[in-house]
Amino acid sequence: MRVSTLKESVTARLTAFAWDQWAQLGVFAPTSRRDQTAADPEALLLFTLEVGRSDPRLFDETLDWLLTNERLVSVQRLRNLCHDDDDRDLVEGALLWLGRQRPRSRSAPPRGQERRATEPRPLFYDVARQVREPDEAFLAVGLLKPATEPSGKSRAPDPDLPINFAFRMRHLFGLGTRAEVVRYLLTASITDASALLIADAAAYAKRNVSETLTSLVAARSVTAYEHGNERRYYLERVLWAQFLRFQADGWPTYRDWPRLLGAVCQLFRWLQDPSLDQLTPYMLSSNARTLMEQIEPDLAVAGVQLSQTPGLQGEDYWQTFTETAERLLASLERGSS
Repeated sequence: MRVSTLKESVTARLTAFAWDQWAQLGVFAPTSRRDQTAADPEALLLFTLEVGRSDPRLFDETLDWLLTNERLVSVQRLRNLCHDDDDRDLVEGALLWLGRQRPRSRSAPPRGQERRATEPRPLFYDVARQVREPDEAFLAVGLLKPATEPSGKSRAPDPDLPINFAFRMRHLFGLGTRAEVVRYLLTASITDASALLIADAAAYAKRNVSETLTSLVAARSVTAYEHGNERRYYLERVLWAQFLRFQADGWPTYRDWPRLLGAVCQLFRWLQDPSLDQLTPYMLSSNARTLMEQIEPDLAVAGVQLSQTPGLQGEDYWQTFTETAERLLASLERGSS
């Protein structure tokens, strides 16, 4: 498979996945999907800010959703999930945009802390035209984006849909560690977990999560017990199911979206590099191997079965790489059902 063919396939399938997810969260878009897996709002937002660089309408409608549902998004957690400067530029650009649309937004940076980049670069990968009227918010972080007005078509997430369970927890507990801790303990495939594992899933500091767990134990909402040298936590799901009025087929499930979507973003961003077309087959395979070595640990933890083709070396590794990319995309699409 040519690198251009792989790029087109990955881009098309990731943008379709993002549209299907956001349509269920309140973006104005058609979808027939009804996913059982609970979305991770900040991981999905970070993922879409990158993938949306190949679909300007997806990017703009995601910003419109953010403007409508700002109070349901944790800015701290969104920043915690950033892996590199590219992620941070996208996030800070979106938050600056939000602050300009709504000056009293809690997400707006303190006055005087906006920075102006000296050498802006295009935000969208496939928009070759000159940006005559750049958006000032994204320009401040060095990204050239055409200025557009919010569509105003987004709506609030339907809390009765399993995919929107995170928002239901935030309506109940507010933004912060408490909502993320309870969400994980209710949806994870395991029934109990350590503070470290819960903090990893919650994307907050272990100290803050430990304090939250101590508080929930004191409130008799969570039970703690010692297992060897480790303290573990669980809650009575039957009682919570009654409290939340879950239907038999309406229990939301968990997936490690931060790791999975983070790995997918790295693959997507790597494929956007135009210099890949100039590489020899050997160098292309070598670069692909380096990328896969970087993302394989996260994919393994996220439960993605990697390619089982053994012993391919040199330029033949490209076959292993494309097979792994296909498994990743199939797992992403299948795992959200």
